[in-house]
Amino acid sequence: MKRFLTLLLSALIVTGVFGEPGQKELWIKANNSYLQALYQEALDDYLMIEEMGYTSSKLCYNIGNTYFKLNNIPRSILYYERALKIDPSDADILNNLSLAKEYTLDRIEEVPDFIVKTWFRNLNYSISSDGWSYIAIFMAALTALLLLSFRFSSLSRTRKISFFAALVALLISAGSFGFAWTQRINSQKMNTAIVMRPVSTVRSSPDNSGNTLFILHEGTKLEILEKIGDWARIELSDGRQGWLSLPDIEII
Repeated sequence: MKRFLTLLLSALIVTGVFGEPGQKELWIKANNSYLQALYQEALDDYLMIEEMGYTSSKLCYNIGNTYFKLNNIPRSILYYERALKIDPSDADILNNLSLAKEYTLDRIEEVPDFIVKTWFRNLNYSISSDGWSYIAIFMAALTALLLLSFRFSSLSRTRKISFFAALVALLISAGSFGFAWTQRINSQKMNTAIVMRPVSTVRSSPDNSGNTLFILHEGTKLEILEKIGDWARIELSDGRQGWLSLPDIEII
């Protein structure tokens, strides 16, 4: 499995488009360093691009790949999650994230959602936010054309078909817009994080005197429910909750 992941990461260097010439040069330099197995140099350049204010799923994806090559599993997972947050439909990101998680210690079973909710979520994230936006715009334009056909056609059959087709196109447009909007909102949320320390203690209260509820290890994903001082009340995908020190985690 490790060998397979190494080969996969080596093969999936991607290209990007940048507005600033300096960013583009750093991108090319970082990719070349990666291909030459100069992973620390590649990482430094990728992070410099990020510090310039540029972010994209491709950049986060490559940073995740480089961290993995440097055997920093929690940070590789962090950046894969950030890449997935920007483009949740990217199969390469999903595959590499899944493979990286195999190197973590915690195995947390997710509480199953209602089947309809799961189906809608899977449908939503089968296409990127931009993809849904394009579909919404196209179907809205098609709706307008069909309404024109309904308005000016002299044939009753054509008018009837145009009317019902316009209704369908309008519903698809509205649904696509809703999916795109949902993805945008979720991508802006700052309520998920990755455990960055090798061992972190989850307590019953937001202080070191609280009872130990359970232990988490680096690379585990969690949801932040609330913050008090330097503590966060967190929830895992299996429903367990508790308080964790904020310095132990990093926001996705």
